Amino acid sequence: MTKSKLKKKERIDQLFSTDVKIIQNKEVFSYSVDSVLLSRFPKFPSKGLIVDLCSGNGAVGLFASTQTKAKIIEIELQKRLANMAQRSIELNQLQNQVSMINDDLKNLMQYVPRSGVDLIICNPPYFKATKTSKKNLSEHYLLARHEIATNLKEICKVSQQALKTNGRLAIVHRPDRFLEIIATLQKYKLAPKRIQFVYPKLGKEANMLLIEAIKDGSADGLKILPPLIVHKDNGDYTDDVFEIYFGKKQAGKKGYMYVLKCSDNTLYTGYTTDIKKRVSTHNSGKGAKYTKARLPVELIYWEEFPTKEAAMRAESIFKQKTRAQKLNYIEEQKQKNSLL
Repeated sequence: MTKSKLKKKERIDQLFSTDVKIIQNKEVFSYSVDSVLLSRFPKFPSKGLIVDLCSGNGAVGLFASTQTKAKIIEIELQKRLANMAQRSIELNQLQNQVSMINDDLKNLMQYVPRSGVDLIICNPPYFKATKTSKKNLSEHYLLARHEIATNLKEICKVSQQALKTNGRLAIVHRPDRFLEIIATLQKYKLAPKRIQFVYPKLGKEANMLLIEAIKDGSADGLKILPPLIVHKDNGDYTDDVFEIYFGKKQAGKKGYMYVLKCSDNTLYTGYTTDIKKRVSTHNSGKGAKYTKARLPVELIYWEEFPTKEAAMRAESIFKQKTRAQKLNYIEEQKQKNSLL
């Protein structure tokens, strides 16, 4: 899929610890850190069936596909979001593993066998729909964030119907609803087993909560995991969260952000630890799918960083620029270096 096939204001983002790419639109829906953390929190079955409820643009289920060979069914009520997810499935060529259903999660039992699901993952609406609720003007965000189309009770009810005995439900939610979440899980015979509080920074109050529960499990064996802190004081990700986003750090290796001009005059940006080898790989047709159809490519700019991870961050930022902004940046950097 090329950018020409994206809809207006859509972009493609990537979780750099994987090859998975997600179609995003900040005016419609974009995944955030809660989706990323949820996709790495549960104990994934090696095979079987996984359901992603309230799947939005499909990010959680698609990221989860790298953790298991199980079939993954995503279900999303909003047609616009379901369409984005379906195109992301096709973009990643995951049609044999991941499928999207555009329907209300109340109808889940029409698509899966009763008591036949191994794991359900869900990033649900966090806020109750009351007269005093702070509503987002976007219809898409309104439904995604507020309990208008579904709620915690319905999610637990359908999970009880769909999960196998000892099947698991993993959700991300708000700490201020912790007691309600525990009570609702227990009402539907879903025993909480693993809980982790997530903090934006050290010394701040928790703003997220990850919970994994087991259907028909005993009340014993609950584990409170160590707190997960997202950001350091300077705003960078902590090592734990950095690894989730970018993979394990490779000590001692420099990284490079590079820009190629393709045969059709389009630009391609990437990162590597060996520029010469990487450009050669692209021109041999064994690099990215994008460059494979646009050979030969020419290296027009590169920038060195102390680590591969720093180069990955630079690549991510650079990709958000327009073509004109990219070319201006390259020219400015070249002029700056010529004065050194």
